[in-house]
Amino acid sequence: MRADTKAKDVLPILQNAGLSKTPQRIAVLNILAKADEPINIAAMKQALKSKIGIDRVTLYRTLSLFKKHAIIREISSVNGTNYFELATLEHPVHPHFICRNCAKLSCLEPLTFSQASPLLTTDKDYSVEHIEINISGLCAGCRNATKLQKRSKNNANK
Repeated sequence: MRADTKAKDVLPILQNAGLSKTPQRIAVLNILAKADEPINIAAMKQALKSKIGIDRVTLYRTLSLFKKHAIIREISSVNGTNYFELATLEHPVHPHFICRNCAKLSCLEPLTFSQASPLLTTDKDYSVEHIEINISGLCAGCRNATKLQKRSKNNANK
């Protein structure tokens, strides 16, 4: 799903948005560009810890600025954790799957225009400004673990 984005590719993103190229902004964008899946604040802080000194307030302000300039997307999960990903042409809007057990968030294939067009029709009493599709359930690992637990329980009851 993720296009191969190299560290040097983040500079034009800041330039196109009219933002200055601070070391903190570059570091945050590099983390997001290298991530295979959307990343939460805790994982971002951990990744930034070894790269650059950035405090919590600066990180939140940077993410807020990036959202304002449509550089990143924020994905809310059912457990209240927010995840972030780049919002570039190489990484179009797409649905996500969130495991309700382990909270792992995975990217799904983008919707085609024909799949999304019924959601975008203008003859409704509303205008669409944002589409976010999140699907929740059990990932394969959690589903398999649940099956094993049920089998063990059934075998113990026999």
